[in-house]
Amino acid sequence: MAQFLPARVSQEAFDEVVKENMEDFEMSPPAAVEDAIKQFRTQGVLLDNLDLAPPTDARRAERAAFLSATERLDECVATDGSVELGTCGRSAAEIIADLQLISRLTTPADAKDKEAAQQAGIYRSLLVTNATIFTLMNLLSCAGPGARAVLLEAVGTIKGLTGLSLELKDAFVCQERVNKLMEEWGEDEEVLAALFSLVKVTCKAAENNKAYFCKSGGCKSIVRAMRTHKASTAVLGEACFVVTSLCKFDDFRKEVSGVHDNAKELHNLGIIPALVDVTNLALDGENLRLAVAAMSAVRVLAINDEIVQGLVAVGLLEKAKVALEKYIHDAHLASACIGVFRNVSGNDEIKSDLCTNGSLGHMITAMKQHAASGSIAEHGCGALAAMALRRPENVTHIFSCDGANILILAMKRHPKNVLVQRQGCLAIRNFVARNPEVKEPLMELGVEQVLRDAGAHQGAVDEAYAGLRDLGCEAGMVRFDENGKQIKMETFGDTKANFNTSVLASNDIDSRVDENSKPANQCIDF
Repeated sequence: MAQFLPARVSQEAFDEVVKENMEDFEMSPPAAVEDAIKQFRTQGVLLDNLDLAPPTDARRAERAAFLSATERLDECVATDGSVELGTCGRSAAEIIADLQLISRLTTPADAKDKEAAQQAGIYRSLLVTNATIFTLMNLLSCAGPGARAVLLEAVGTIKGLTGLSLELKDAFVCQERVNKLMEEWGEDEEVLAALFSLVKVTCKAAENNKAYFCKSGGCKSIVRAMRTHKASTAVLGEACFVVTSLCKFDDFRKEVSGVHDNAKELHNLGIIPALVDVTNLALDGENLRLAVAAMSAVRVLAINDEIVQGLVAVGLLEKAKVALEKYIHDAHLASACIGVFRNVSGNDEIKSDLCTNGSLGHMITAMKQHAASGSIAEHGCGALAAMALRRPENVTHIFSCDGANILILAMKRHPKNVLVQRQGCLAIRNFVARNPEVKEPLMELGVEQVLRDAGAHQGAVDEAYAGLRDLGCEAGMVRFDENGKQIKMETFGDTKANFNTSVLASNDIDSRVDENSKPANQCIDF
């Protein structure tokens, strides 16, 4: 069956209907607009690109200025997509002025002003409807007098737009061009930092953009820049934030992600030694923003044991401990360092070291000092869950540091944060799995009610149920039908297990194995 694009009308056509309602039917401006909206929606017309407020000279003049700016920029682009500043009929200063106008009108000055935010959203939608977003992308590769200034302004404009609009972010399809620009402007630290900042924004929560950037050589661009600009905090910081963006799964529209492949590629290209240099520069210079960027990159790279062992071997885990201890007052850095502890705790030996070398104590202290931080609560609960898994001696260390109490307080402080609740439930279950002696202390801390409250979240219900079960509490799983009606409640232990008798213990297993044994050549059947 043929697929038809939704119908749209121009602002002028919409305004004409409104004016007709006001003049011919003597409607008030609000009533005239409401009637026009009903007419067009009845016809299946999309109105997301229109200003639906009653026509006013000021508003229409503003819209006309916006459209004129986009048209002037469109005219600068040649048929082959190039922009030659010397021959396109517009100077660099004029193009920059138009870009600044677009930025101003698409970004509300006051985020709390709902009317201004709605109008800014309309202007952003127009950039997609009129394909001006592609003109902005073409401006990135402009040539001629003033090209550098235009490039920086275009980068800033696109960055602002894509940070506010997922639709514009998805329309940004020139990651390969950005990589080429990084190579072309590789010696210019200001331009390079701006380009990395653009990639950071356009790849956040956009799996396709992550893939396009990496496939076009983006990982090589990152490592090359970190090796070349060892003293540029701007370049290094933005490059590290790009690593975080590329290696973190955050586009929940996609079922499959390539973030682990991105981390492996960066590791294979030798990013770890470069991260050591960045971390040293940050800590020696007490540059906390750069330290956050470096630790965030370390955290997302720790995806498998090989990489984790490499991070530990060069001392990055120790540097995370030092950074947390020295700058524990900074919530952003504390969150990043605790995130590192959490991810490397997949290794049993390393997590045991963290419990005895002071890292656990610093983490618990940070969770106390920054109790309001959801990020620290999540990473802290996740780290405690990982540390306790299969290591009963670690559970002892956690309880001696007041870790169980702090974990339960974190769950109480963030009752609506599903990630905190899930990680907290996992930690509690791991506490009691091999340390039954901690059940009573946990019950005295009020853990039962905390788990029951956590079970109200769909994303934590299984973990909460398991935690209550392992504590010996009565726990039920309520099931609902598609209409929200309760249809069944299952309580752990109510149903007797029905085991297959064929797998019960046998007293003559050796003889039965001998009876049924065959030569190897009779066991292979192709």
